[in-house]
Amino acid sequence: MLTSAEIEAVQGEAVKETKASVQTNGEMLISECLFYTTNFAKSVSVALATPSSAKPSAHTPRKFWQKQFYASDMEEDKMRAAGKSAQKPETEGEEEARKPRRIQGLGEEAYWVGTPITGALYVLHGDKFVRISVGGVGEESVRIEKSKALARAIVKRL
Repeated sequence: MLTSAEIEAVQGEAVKETKASVQTNGEMLISECLFYTTNFAKSVSVALATPSSAKPSAHTPRKFWQKQFYASDMEEDKMRAAGKSAQKPETEGEEEARKPRRIQGLGEEAYWVGTPITGALYVLHGDKFVRISVGGVGEESVRIEKSKALARAIVKRL
């Protein structure tokens, strides 16, 4: 999905090793690649979810995406309609920090999910989605920008 040169251009570190794995749950195929850099902290993880060819299913990557990014909105709407309030986390700040944030200009839809310390970018393209997580960057806005740069390269190949 990415070349070592693309990782190095974004992370500023040479790729020392890559490890690929594939998992299936019978409904989705998850292909993951870990790009270990010379400075381990700057390693990159990329996962691609595609429909499993084994059988059509209710849990395609697109349906999983809908559940992941829209289910909480639908639940909140149902609670409001019933006149109930949703359970709140300890603080409003915690709720906002965990809430997926829409990222414009990538694939059909893209979301950043995480906290100021760690996070991942999810990008939907057709009936596939990719998850990208970059390490070694303290500032969340920089992690997002680096993830977006890698996502653009991946989406061109999907």
